[in-house]
Amino acid sequence: MVYANVEDNPFTPSFGEVPLVMAGRGQLLSEFDRAFSSQARRPSLTSLISGARGTGKTALLTLVEERAQERGWIAVDLVSLPGMLEDALEQTRSRAAHLLKGADDVRLTSLGVGPLSVGVSHSNQGRGNWRTQLTGLLDELAKHGVGLLITVDEITPGLDELIQLVSTYQLLVREGRKVALLMAGLPHSTSMLLRDQSVSFLRRAQQVRLGRIPDFEIEKALRDTFAHSCKSVSEEILAEAVQVIEGLPFMMQLVGFRMWEEGTGGGLIDDDTAREGIRLAKEEMKSRVLLASYQDLSPMDRRFLYAMTEDPVDSSVPDVARRMGKSNSYATQYKNRLLEQGVIGLCGNGRVRFELPVMREFLAETDEGQGWSQS
Repeated sequence: MVYANVEDNPFTPSFGEVPLVMAGRGQLLSEFDRAFSSQARRPSLTSLISGARGTGKTALLTLVEERAQERGWIAVDLVSLPGMLEDALEQTRSRAAHLLKGADDVRLTSLGVGPLSVGVSHSNQGRGNWRTQLTGLLDELAKHGVGLLITVDEITPGLDELIQLVSTYQLLVREGRKVALLMAGLPHSTSMLLRDQSVSFLRRAQQVRLGRIPDFEIEKALRDTFAHSCKSVSEEILAEAVQVIEGLPFMMQLVGFRMWEEGTGGGLIDDDTAREGIRLAKEEMKSRVLLASYQDLSPMDRRFLYAMTEDPVDSSVPDVARRMGKSNSYATQYKNRLLEQGVIGLCGNGRVRFELPVMREFLAETDEGQGWSQS
């Protein structure tokens, strides 16, 4: 049995919220911890994180920010939207106010007597371009040995302000500034950004691809999370939940949350009730994650996926191409597109599989999927 000891639902299937147990990210978090604690600059301080929906990109950024702050860094979190540069300055000033105190104060420049006269001047913090203002803030932080971490979520590759931020960051690194930049986005967005020649140095940044978490890590995280609640599930249900989750962090939180919610009172959640929670989680996964991913796909992307549904586990590209009525080279283009979007993944010998849980079931329920199965 898996036993528990508090009354609130410990699972968090919501956007960006840091889970009670961060499954499968221990080594990655340790790398970031060492980077924020080290006197020497480490590669992790410039990282580009990619992954499909539900892989925990935002939650990871949030947790890394918290751990950086615990190690004395100032952290600002941005979304890739117009106005992000000004937001970066305002957040830095606000979160580092205890260190910047006096940097923008009125200064006494002269004092006369009989008649009394006082001369004052104000700092010019608001003057200069964006880089000049940021550099001024970094100068003040450097006096205290404090670094600045900037995180950017949901990157928009074509946004001018994002390109300006990244370009300026490169110069700050060359100047030896204590800065870090972590950016996250869907795989195709990060790929587009890496292809931008104006920020080509990012190709040498640390690339972090968030994919499936091993089943044993999922099982451990479920156990540890349930251990914080007043309910429990049987070992049989735990195994069924791991099978449905298929290594996706969001799905783990969703399955755990729904099982916990379905159980009434404390103690053991009976198997039928827990299975109802799993069923509800699967339906929610379809509506909250899979539908959005599906709507982003082209008709031929979808056709590739439908051709994969004829295989029980994984698929070879030649088989998929034959079912599509296309050449291997043609099908390979769409395989690469779907890999880039995180919808499918490689599983050895060039074979591919669905990367998102419940995707096969979701496709079978669409009108096009039903038509494919009847053809």
